[in-house]
Amino acid sequence: MIIVTIGFGIFSAVENLIYQILSISITLILIGLIIYYARIKAFSIVFENKHVVVKYRFISKVKHINYSDITELKYINASKSPTTNEIKFREAEQNLSLKFLSIEYESYIEFVKWIKSKNDKIQLTVFPSDNYMNHRLQEIYGFKYRK
Repeated sequence: MIIVTIGFGIFSAVENLIYQILSISITLILIGLIIYYARIKAFSIVFENKHVVVKYRFISKVKHINYSDITELKYINASKSPTTNEIKFREAEQNLSLKFLSIEYESYIEFVKWIKSKNDKIQLTVFPSDNYMNHRLQEIYGFKYRK
């Protein structure tokens, strides 16, 4: 919407026909690039017993992540944004990560216990560190649960 507003503002402010056509063209190209980028990044994630399955919605790509390749599970509860989780993992000598909307707050501890049963070397992180989830994880795993 911001790009459309800026494009319309430039279109209406300029009287020259060439500049109006140029502003419309640039606006449409930027909107197309944003839609293309959003379609590539859209995925659904399923935690199965043997591995994590990441299915990209608009491109025919499926990624399987072994639990042994997961290095970190991060709980992010920043203000003015939805709570998210981030999984960091290794794939072909690269460190990659995926961010997705968080597991329901009440079920997150059960999810952590389940995923730690698959790989107990997963490092747990809570951002910001003064979040209540940090306290809940300390009750279960102690003060050094991150290591």
